[in-house]
Amino acid sequence: MKKLLISLVATSSLVFGVGCGDDDNNNDEDLCQATANAYNSLADKAEGCPEIADFFSLLELGEEEINACRESLDSCTDSDKSKIRAMVNCLNGVPRCQSSNLEAWAAEFEECAAASEGISDACGGVE
Repeated sequence: MKKLLISLVATSSLVFGVGCGDDDNNNDEDLCQATANAYNSLADKAEGCPEIADFFSLLELGEEEINACRESLDSCTDSDKSKIRAMVNCLNGVPRCQSSNLEAWAAEFEECAAASEGISDACGGVE
């Protein structure tokens, strides 16, 4: 559980920083919206795990965060964008959490968080 919380903190730093992502295409215009959609869906997916559900509801992104992401997108390299795409695609594949599978769910989430490792500081990377 401690490792999950560390991943949550690291990932939330990326989300609320300038990092953004997209879906399977390379359209920069969609990068930030796709990231917001992936994170916003985590709140719904975490509802079955009351142990963590409240935290995931804090990760939901609105227009303000999406616009801030779009404004700073030029700071992200192509490599940064590829890493963020991988993270977004991974987050989209995370299933719904249930208390009975919390550890396995947390492991999947941590894999997604790991996909964002190495994103440049200029793009909102976290150490």
